Amino acid sequence: NGMDQENPTGEEELAILSLHKTLHRCTGSALDEAPSGWHLWRSVRAGILPFLKCSALFFHYLNGVPAPPDLQVSGASHFEHLCNYLSLPTNLIRLFQENSDIMNSLIESWCQNSEVKRYLNGERGAISYPRGANKLIDLPEDYSSLINQASNFSCPKSGGDKSRAPTLCLVCGSLLCSQSYCCQAELEGEDVGACTAHTYSCGSGAGIFLRVRECQVLFLAGKTKGCFYSPPYLDDYGETDQGLRRGNPLHLCQERFRKIQKLWQQHSITEEIGHAQEANQTLVGIDWQHL
Repeated sequence: NGMDQENPTGEEELAILSLHKTLHRCTGSALDEAPSGWHLWRSVRAGILPFLKCSALFFHYLNGVPAPPDLQVSGASHFEHLCNYLSLPTNLIRLFQENSDIMNSLIESWCQNSEVKRYLNGERGAISYPRGANKLIDLPEDYSSLINQASNFSCPKSGGDKSRAPTLCLVCGSLLCSQSYCCQAELEGEDVGACTAHTYSCGSGAGIFLRVRECQVLFLAGKTKGCFYSPPYLDDYGETDQGLRRGNPLHLCQERFRKIQKLWQQHSITEEIGHAQEANQTLVGIDWQHL
């Protein structure tokens, strides 16, 4: 019955305690002692339930496998129904036991992660659910605020000289010195510009930037692909001013910014670059890695 499904078997209690012992060893005893196998098993089960629900949704939309009616009814057996739908054992610790060589290596690697150590030392909180969607940084309504910010930005490697091409990362908010030899970095044995190097450290190879003095959005993918994109700032006539040639006051257009944000959230930056380069072959010849 439901009550039995809420309580672990002796095998499950021993398995979770064994895993906890391994984690305790790998974290250098930073992990608290387990109060009991039963309490630990209940905590793990409750903590993993949101992930199983997300996995079931992803599995359904990826493969089109219909969810059984049991999943539509919440209750004590919901955990078991999710495991059955995903072809997982209800005693998930068995996955660690059956692949112990691989899992022990992964556990040791995870436990050495700096963020894990910070959490165990009480320096940061655990992830909470539901998680909010990642977003690009907030941009000021008036473009002159960005111009003022960029005018005060100095190249970090040239003794306080003003940057000729200050570029704002829309993912993390860092200001970079683009198109300059002073801030080049070595990436996989090749000299690349500050934006390209930042793309790998901040966006795993995909970057989205605002070239402040040109009022132009820059998309980068890898070291060799990129394109320019219409900025989210418009004048009173509803027009962009790439290059700031007209000098009209510019204000943030939320609709355009949402479109850029959607491209980023849907991992469509690389695809957008491909479309742009197909439509404009001159983009292919630009040395994007130097930006």
